[in-house]
This record gives sequence, C-alpha cells and structure tokens, in this order.
Amino acid sequence: MNARASGGAALEAGRALQTEKVEPKAKPASWKRRLGFGLVALSCLLYGSLLLVPTTSLSTEGKVALSSLLVISGEASFWIGGLILGREAIRRWRGALHPRRWRRRGDEGGRYNRGEIF
Repeated sequence: MNARASGGAALEAGRALQTEKVEPKAKPASWKRRLGFGLVALSCLLYGSLLLVPTTSLSTEGKVALSSLLVISGEASFWIGGLILGREAIRRWRGALHPRRWRRRGDEGGRYNRGEIF
C-alpha cells in the first residue's frame, strides 16, 4: 500500500472517533460528599432517638438535658452536612420537602378522590 492510502484511513478513523459521543466516567463519591451525607443521616438518627428519651430511667432534669443535647447536635450535624454538600443539595432537599410540590400538576383531587389507591 502506498502512504497516502494508509494516511487516509487513519484520517477517517480519527474523524470517526471525534464524532463518537464520549461518555464521562462516573467518578467515585469523594470523602467530603460521603461525610456530608453521613452528617445528614446522623441528624435523622439523633432526632429519631428523641422518641426513646421518655423511656429512659433518667430524672426529669436528665431527660430535659438529653433532649436538648439531641436537638442541638441534630441541628448542628444537619447544617454542617448541608454546608459540606453545598448549595445545590440544599436546593434539592428544600424542593423535595416543599408541600406544594408533593402533588403533581393537574392532580387537584388527588389519588384518593379518583379511586386509584384501593
């Protein structure tokens, strides 16, 4: 083969590679992201443990102190986790928790009124 023919084939192969869609590889979650999600999950556990405080054998003052400690540490871990995760994660979280967005558009009566639940 002559050099021109093999060079043309290489040029065609190069053009084919350029036109192919290159998908970015999914990078593993960084330790900061894991820490942020971990702190948010910890805050949920701390708030959930408030339900167990009345069953403890502590005095009333001890129960009040434990409840205060759980609430303060739960809030702190949630907001620190939110700061680590960033603005976009907080926007998504707020959007998911907003009551007006729980129903789909055009779903005025809800699923119960249309008999789709049972």
